[in-house]
Amino acid sequence: MLERGYRQRLEADLVKWVAEGVISGDAAQSIRTARFGEEAESRLPAIFAMLGALMLAASVSAFVAANWQEIPRLVRLVGILGLIAVCFPIALLFGRRAIPWGAEAAVTFGTLCFGAGVALVGQMYHLPSDWPAGAMLVALGAVIAAALTGKSGPLVIAFAAITAWSFGRFDNAQWREIHWPFLLLFVPAFALALGRENRLVAHTAALALGVWLATFLSAHDANRYGIRMIDGGLAFSAAYMAVGLLALDRDWPAEFRALLPWGAWTFGLWLCLETVLVLEKPVLAHSIDASIGFAYGAAVIALAALAVLARDRGRLVIIAACAVALTIPVMLAGGSEISGRVLVPVAVLVSAVALIAGGLLVGLRTFVVVGYAVFGVSILILLWRTIGTLLGQSLFFLVAGVVLLGLALGARRLAGWTRRNDQLPSAGAA
Repeated sequence: MLERGYRQRLEADLVKWVAEGVISGDAAQSIRTARFGEEAESRLPAIFAMLGALMLAASVSAFVAANWQEIPRLVRLVGILGLIAVCFPIALLFGRRAIPWGAEAAVTFGTLCFGAGVALVGQMYHLPSDWPAGAMLVALGAVIAAALTGKSGPLVIAFAAITAWSFGRFDNAQWREIHWPFLLLFVPAFALALGRENRLVAHTAALALGVWLATFLSAHDANRYGIRMIDGGLAFSAAYMAVGLLALDRDWPAEFRALLPWGAWTFGLWLCLETVLVLEKPVLAHSIDASIGFAYGAAVIALAALAVLARDRGRLVIIAACAVALTIPVMLAGGSEISGRVLVPVAVLVSAVALIAGGLLVGLRTFVVVGYAVFGVSILILLWRTIGTLLGQSLFFLVAGVVLLGLALGARRLAGWTRRNDQLPSAGAA
């Protein structure tokens, strides 16, 4: 989504610059080729090849499972190892013939066969039923395959298996214990993913980290309403957005840019949940413990880096939206019903409006859509759960409407002032 928006803005700028004589048509075409040359090629062969590899791996697993008793144990083991071994020479052959999608599919198929082989060998030799350990082995093999071949398919499998391993260890005897070994495999996999510019790998990495952070916040949390998850998730989502915006501004690798949409949507989700929770349970006290403190520290560092390093002026509005939202747990630290039922909805609506304004200023539709969604859902929640009396509710919406109209007028003037400032250098040069 972010890459598509950036491409649309760049294309519009190139057309405008050519029309105004700033650059030539050949220069504009060179910029298009340099920036989007790889995207100009059709991705259909790669997509179909990956789907074919998935189907082949599923067929192998289904065949072995269907003929489990008839196939001798040694034949099963040799067959699995043979399938894995033959995939890499095929991938090398495809690579030498300049067929990258074929090499990608072969390596991915070999990695999937390795994962199926781990499960089948465990059943054949009656190993202890420990599927998280099996997921760890699959993740380790996928990381090694990605390091040896440089392909992206094994990394997607690795991040999925790492997530399964970590989430599986967050159960049974180790329930509610932070799974720190997750980082031992995630960090090398993330390092291998850097610079690949593969959006599937980038989003899989962002999702894997998000799931682990959720287990991090849930560890030792005895509250059944998930207060720590909501408060800490709000802070981590703000950090996601800040890093993603900074990566987009500084053209960092796709793995960092992918944090932005995940952070924006989860940020909106946590804002809505804060509204629901404070209206349903207004006297629940929120506490800032070590986990929440870590999440807030990450958010503050990321937002500070965005404020200092980013060049887009609209970043300040996004930072303001995050700052207002991060005050919500502080408001509820004392468990005050009045501050909860009045100030929190106001903070949520202000943050939503700031997201809309920031999205328009930085030119990112994601923030605009999230801001509108949060604003609309919050209004519905407030209508569903009356703030005090109907008269108080009417007064609340009256004040909010007047404030929004004032913001609309101010935004219009700000937009005009910004356009005039942008035109001053060109006018002076003329």
